[in-house]
Order: sequence, then C-alpha cells, then structure tokens
Amino acid sequence: MKPVNVGVLGLGTVGGGTVNVLKRNAAEIARRAGRQIVITRASAKDLSKKRICDTHGIILSTDPMDIINDPSIDIVVELIGGTGFVKELILQAIENGKHVVTANKSLIALHGNEIFAKASNKGVIVAFEAAVAGGIPIIKAIREGLSGNQIQWLAGIINGTGNFILTEMRDKGRDFNDVLAEAQALGYAEADPTFDVEGIDAGHKLTILASIAFGIPLQFDKVYTEGITHITRIDVEYAEQLGYRIKHLGIARNTPAGIELRVHQSRYQSFNKQTAT
Repeated sequence: MKPVNVGVLGLGTVGGGTVNVLKRNAAEIARRAGRQIVITRASAKDLSKKRICDTHGIILSTDPMDIINDPSIDIVVELIGGTGFVKELILQAIENGKHVVTANKSLIALHGNEIFAKASNKGVIVAFEAAVAGGIPIIKAIREGLSGNQIQWLAGIINGTGNFILTEMRDKGRDFNDVLAEAQALGYAEADPTFDVEGIDAGHKLTILASIAFGIPLQFDKVYTEGITHITRIDVEYAEQLGYRIKHLGIARNTPAGIELRVHQSRYQSFNKQTAT
C-alpha cells in the first residue's frame, strides 16, 4: 500500500522531536496505522542551525510553501507556532486538499472556527490533539470517551510553566523572578514569557476544551484571564500556613446564564498526610 507522505513545518524542539519519534518508531506506527508514515519534506527558517533530529532522507527547505504546494504530500504537520503567516499556510494546505496536524493552540483558539469550516468544505481533517496537554489525550477523551456524558464543568492546571514556577516558590521558598529566569534557562518558558505567566496560553487551551465539552464556538475573546506575576513568596507562605496552596487553573462551567470561562490563580486546601483519612 502507498505510504502516507508527511511534510513537517518547523524543526525546533517540538518539530525535531516529532521527526525523531516518527522515524524511530516507524515500524510500530506502520503496524498500527496499516500504512507506512514517511516524512519526505521539512522546512525550517535556518537550515544551517544544528538540529536535534535526524533529517537524513528528508528534503529540506526554508520556504514552507514548497511543502504546502507539493502534490505528493498527504499530511502537513504544522509546528511553527504563531497565528499570522501560519494561518495562511494552514488555509492553503487545506485548499490544496491536504490533511493538517497542528500543536498550535493559539491558532486553533483564535482562528479554529474558520479553519474547521474550510476543512469540512474541502473534506480534509485538521487534527490538534497536541494543542492541549501535549501527549495526554484529553481532547480525544472528551470528544470520544465522554461523548455519552453531559459535562457540566471542567478545571485543571493546563500550563506547565506556571505550575513549575508556583511549585518551586512553594517547595523551595524562591521568588517569582528567580524561578522564571530558571524556567527560561531550562527552555520551559520563552524569552517573552507573557503567554505563560499572564494566563494567555492556558486561556487558549481552555477555549479549545470548552468548545469540545460544551459544543460551543471557539471564543477566546470571552475568556477571563489573570496571570501569576503578582504572586510573591510571602503569598505562597501565608497560603501554606492557612492550609492552602496556590495553583493557576483554567475553569469552564456550564451555568444557567451561559458558559463561564476563566483562568486565574486559585487556592485549594492541602491536607497533612499524617492526619488525613
């Protein structure tokens, strides 16, 4: 059977890791899919940059449109990020009859309605499981596993960078700026960490989850977002003394007044292991 040819847009940390997984586990993936999944093309802004992935046998290009317009490509995997130029790439790929896989939560949260409508019209699939919770199949669980249930609310810690910062502040008594600098050095946070620490990233993810859970359009502009930049080490210590811990949560509720979407710091009660029953 003819292999499925894949073109990857972006060879950064996520894109490079995707290439490695697809190549390393090629035989097992082919067994499960019933067809070989082969990366034949990939694009990156700077081809001279040292890569974490094995690009042997892959045609490389600095222009992602080379992949979008290649008739031999069946699936485009978008791992560039952002919403401007990337949106046009995705829409053109769909126009060309290609299926799309993306981990771009901001693209889906802000432009998903348009993208999904065009994909439906062209008879192709836009898959976005990795846009929320990485390798945890939360989208599939809500869409398929819980399809027979009426979901009234959902809540969770959906930004890893913010959770890392708050955990370090609590466990080690560190200041916010100190932990943020470490998160950036470790690659957990971007050079501009605004999306992570101001709740925007979590808001994008919550928008996607709520759309699936409650059957509503993607409406990021309706999400209330509050960040964690104002939380101090003293706040964390006081919360601990009162029996609470501060977490940054995304919360969606189906209320009589409508769907409530909010991202903010919340307190939950912690229990002493010696006294909890």
